Amino acid sequence: MAKPTQSQHDSDPAANTALAAVFAWILPGLGHWWLGHRARALIFFIVITVTFWAGVAVGGVRTTVAPKDNGAWIAAQLCVGPQALAALYMNYKAVERPDQEQLKAPWPASNIAVVYAGVAGLLNLLIIIDAMARCESARGVVPARPPPEKGAG
Repeated sequence: MAKPTQSQHDSDPAANTALAAVFAWILPGLGHWWLGHRARALIFFIVITVTFWAGVAVGGVRTTVAPKDNGAWIAAQLCVGPQALAALYMNYKAVERPDQEQLKAPWPASNIAVVYAGVAGLLNLLIIIDAMARCESARGVVPARPPPEKGAG
């Protein structure tokens, strides 16, 4: 497992933590990539991106990323970052065309699609929090856990 280098990010820890969070929102895994956790970043990118776009593929953009129909799920989906904004933009463009009504998914597919995309967003929210915690831990803001005692138990 790659460890972040101390000389890589020597400025204010709070600014670095915010930057790691922004990077992680812009592209899933980018915050971890910036911190030096390359393999972890690649896994996060693949899992979140595939999960989000699989949801969109199952339900179509008209069903999956529809603020009027999906309420709070949209907030979860937006945690994926610009990918969700792109899907939302595609939805608005599709709504402008009345001949696109047939592109809405039927019942089970529509619910599954919304949940897939929402779960991808919630997972990315956890990844953002993890990137922030790793950044603070590397800076010494949050002390690392002490090793477990041998005799405890």
